[in-house]
Amino acid sequence: MLSNSLSGAGYLLQGMKLITRPGLRRFVVVPLLVNILVFTGAIYVGIHEFEGLMALLDSKVPAWLGWLDWILWPIFALLMLVLVFYTFGIVANLIASPFNNLLAEKVELALTGRAIQQEGDLRRLLADLLPTLFDELRKILYATLLAIPFLVLLFVPVAGPVLWFLYTAWILTVEYADYPMGNHGLKFREIRQRLGERRTLALSFGAATAALGMIPVVNFILMPSAVAGATAMWLRELKPPSNYQGPHVSRVATRYVLLTIDHLSGRINGEVLAGTHEGKSLDEVPTRELLDLLTTCYQMDAESAEALEVYLSHVRGQVFQEPPPRQRPEVPPRPAATGMNGQEARAILGIKPEAGPDEIQEAHRRLIQRLHPDRGGSDYLASKVNEAKSVLTRPEQRRPGDDRRRA
Repeated sequence: MLSNSLSGAGYLLQGMKLITRPGLRRFVVVPLLVNILVFTGAIYVGIHEFEGLMALLDSKVPAWLGWLDWILWPIFALLMLVLVFYTFGIVANLIASPFNNLLAEKVELALTGRAIQQEGDLRRLLADLLPTLFDELRKILYATLLAIPFLVLLFVPVAGPVLWFLYTAWILTVEYADYPMGNHGLKFREIRQRLGERRTLALSFGAATAALGMIPVVNFILMPSAVAGATAMWLRELKPPSNYQGPHVSRVATRYVLLTIDHLSGRINGEVLAGTHEGKSLDEVPTRELLDLLTTCYQMDAESAEALEVYLSHVRGQVFQEPPPRQRPEVPPRPAATGMNGQEARAILGIKPEAGPDEIQEAHRRLIQRLHPDRGGSDYLASKVNEAKSVLTRPEQRRPGDDRRRA
């Protein structure tokens, strides 16, 4: 528990260091300058309107009340400072939200050396401008509705302020983690679910963010620092490794490759099981060498070829309009293929051994939505998912010993 708390705050401090790197500064400076210009204009308009109000007031009150100017101007200045302090972060998030997705992408590239497959920066910035702003407004609505019960509890001595601070920490984490996780296709609901699985880590990151946000001037660079820190936290704590098998990860194994599919993000990764790169993550192997492995699979194992085609097309952008025939050399034939067993079926659906019929149906529905060919998925993976459901819904699979391989 203590380790998670310290690491959550540590990621925010790491983010403050990351934004000073060459190549990342522009994503900090540009939205910051725009934000400063917006507030400068707003302050100018406010002062101009207040001067008009004071002139009107001076014309309506007796001359002996002129001393009121000396009281009202300081009050106005104090209100302006409070308004800027409490709204700077909200406005900054709205203005910089399109930049923050790019910042998260560039931080990931700096930390991993692997770029996310996206279109050009300027084109994507313009294309994502309105959708990103709508997402920001949706997050603000979520935060506003969730705040209602915590505002009521705020009147409870001691416990109320503590609960309000925890609410603020959670909202800040959701806000900033949305950028790196959204770059990998996770939806807002899925992001909250993933963070909820590591709630202590998430709250500690948000608590550190909330604390630094109370420090004047520091709060001006808090937003890009939090985006960069949340990206590091996503990569090292929240993003599942390729060999992880859990309730949201499916595994499809063939002779040469193992595919893993994250249910929440739809991300496909895997591992090489045979050949020169045996034991390596698919993400670690250059595309040219994976294509060489694919040629071998065409000759040796048709199912491995189909699985590797799925990875190369979805992750590396390779196009296979007319792949070569799956030829087999003149070697002794392999033993006849055996059917899928219960253990393999549960691995494909990403469910626990004790999962019941409802969980099987839900896992199948979730995966088929991600992997159906009509939605940009794969015939191969969709057939595997359907076969897994068929295996687990057969009567014999509900009896002891259902993991025995069938002839």
